[in-house]
Amino acid sequence: MDSPLYEKIADQIEHQVHEGIFLPGAKIPSVRKSSKQMEVSVATVLQAYSLLEDRGVIKARPQKGYFVQDTQMQSVESHDLVTSDTDVTDLALLQRLLKSSDDETLAQFGASVPNSQFLPIRQLQRSVGRLMRLEPEICTAYEFTPGSLNLRRQIAIRMLDAGCQLQPDDITITLGCQNALVLSLQAVTQPGDTIVIESPTYHGVLQAVEILNLKAIEINCSIDTGLDLALLKMAAKEHKIKACVVTPNNQNPTGATLSEKAKKTLIEYGNKYKFTVIEDDVYGELSYQEKRERVLKADDLDDNVIYCSSFSKSIAPGFRIGWVVGGKFQTSIEHYAYVQSLAIPTLTQTAIANFLENGAYDRHLRKTRLNYQENLRHCTKIITAHFPIGTSCSTPNGGFLLWVTLPSNVNVMALHNLAIENGIAFLPGLAFSRTSQFSHHIRLNYGIHWDKTMDNALKTLGKLCQNQLN
Repeated sequence: MDSPLYEKIADQIEHQVHEGIFLPGAKIPSVRKSSKQMEVSVATVLQAYSLLEDRGVIKARPQKGYFVQDTQMQSVESHDLVTSDTDVTDLALLQRLLKSSDDETLAQFGASVPNSQFLPIRQLQRSVGRLMRLEPEICTAYEFTPGSLNLRRQIAIRMLDAGCQLQPDDITITLGCQNALVLSLQAVTQPGDTIVIESPTYHGVLQAVEILNLKAIEINCSIDTGLDLALLKMAAKEHKIKACVVTPNNQNPTGATLSEKAKKTLIEYGNKYKFTVIEDDVYGELSYQEKRERVLKADDLDDNVIYCSSFSKSIAPGFRIGWVVGGKFQTSIEHYAYVQSLAIPTLTQTAIANFLENGAYDRHLRKTRLNYQENLRHCTKIITAHFPIGTSCSTPNGGFLLWVTLPSNVNVMALHNLAIENGIAFLPGLAFSRTSQFSHHIRLNYGIHWDKTMDNALKTLGKLCQNQLN
């Protein structure tokens, strides 16, 4: 005798879970959607979902839907390795948080954009002015993909400091690092593929995952040692991973940097388990070390690392000039870049190329790094004195972002709302994961102009935290 229809549907969904189509913690299609897809009644789907609940495969969340039980992956603790759950930090919430981080009327600790005092504005102004006087037609010109040859040549020269031997033809100019990351993911993955991301991670990666319809496994990123490679190895053994997006140097938001040994291990895992490593090195030039850290791409003997970076954090955020070294994916990346943006303005590329060529960039970086280090000391001093007992901070070795862990009973979203009312903006930890695991964390930008107003704003934020605990 044939099994009832609802039981066949339950068996089918359970098989999809075991095959990794629906990952632990992932939301499965709603009852109505499954009813339409399978052309069966709502009652039949409800019976199937009820059976799956009895089997411990899925679990209902009131007014949210049905989700795969985390216990389907017994070998990994749920707080260490979690899958993307758009239910917690959805796009609307993220956009609302980012909007507050771009409000100039607020004391701004939120946006990961350095204050203009840390950017070479006058040098760029002179460069742009000279170009417009001597080559006025440059204002109407643009460079087709892969971009300005002179700029790509200057980038290749700079990459020598990071350990990379590149030719200009290895490089494609992009509209910032975010564009480079998205292009890389498009070249490597197809909708429905599974990738690994850091947790917490840069919120732009979360948006890329959503837009490209990818599945994401979040793996813990320690403030001290970076991406947990033991968990990465475990995930790679149990899932077909297509890519791993990682920031090995001065990670956003933790500031963590992988050790040289860990970097080599990560490359080995990519080769062994057949996934592409997509390296985000946007903060690499802002290292506080005497010599900037070596990048993953420098030790990529098998051409399995795609390297992405930009000048948005160190020269000119508004110019939106980034680049990607795609290796064996370069042709695909250039195709997607051409289709999506056609070209990049010549003026901005030439201005940055000239700035790099005259040696001013290194002088600018030396001064900026020292300023950031001083700002970091100042910021952590205020937090230590004015935030609740139990608050801890990351110890970044570069960049200008601080990851702050508050006492676990602080409601970070309530704190965010109170902070906005008091004219203060920061980014809550919920913006850096698709789960609620960072509900008592915040990210602060210390690449700001410190004055009495900013001092008082940070002290007020600490007082608002204290008030929640009283």
